[in-house]
Amino acid sequence: MKKAVLITILIAFCFMPLHAQIFKNPMGAGIQQVNTSEIPQVYDFEWSYVMKMETRQGEMILNYFLKKDAPYFGIKLPENDMYMVMDPSRNLNVMYMRSGGNNMVMATKMPKTLPDEIAADNAKEDEYSFKKIQNKTILGYDCEGYQGENRDMVFTFYVTTEPDISFGEIYKSDQTKLPKGFDPKWIKDGKGIMMQMIMEGKKNDRENATMTCIALEKKNFSLNKADYNSLPGR
Repeated sequence: MKKAVLITILIAFCFMPLHAQIFKNPMGAGIQQVNTSEIPQVYDFEWSYVMKMETRQGEMILNYFLKKDAPYFGIKLPENDMYMVMDPSRNLNVMYMRSGGNNMVMATKMPKTLPDEIAADNAKEDEYSFKKIQNKTILGYDCEGYQGENRDMVFTFYVTTEPDISFGEIYKSDQTKLPKGFDPKWIKDGKGIMMQMIMEGKKNDRENATMTCIALEKKNFSLNKADYNSLPGR
């Protein structure tokens, strides 16, 4: 989705709607399953980046996996033994699933052209105003504060450049899709990583949510395609 382009607030603009889509309809919105031959043999990771998401419905722990300068990232989906790797460099989303002793892998690609209703939503969501706000310390890291606002939501987020890891390699080459009003200089060449995001709905407080980093540590981890079987016909 187009809103998944702002490097330092990638989680807020991408992962939350992504989770909703995964649990409701993983193959919706023109997503196409592809042959597993397109999946790399191994995805390696060096960092564990754990976020706690709090909403009116409760709490959810989201565990992301990163590697410095890698054009992909991984996530362990909550409440099941399932991992996803998002690899924009190959336009691939890869799912690794374990269930009842069976290990399965599948890959999908996003459509090059978004459906009209998604394109209309993205156009609305791009109409933001941004400003810098006071810094904040989270997990001992000095974080710069920013606030983005459109007609429906207010996003307050805090970004640090102190740890040697970021999402920058994934989207730094495509700043043409940054939300209107956001100064590209704020992302410091994509070196920042988000430590907290507070979302507040202007019209509906049910949209309120907070995501806070509760752990950021070096941790080697790999997903190996050889450990999984492909789905029938793939």
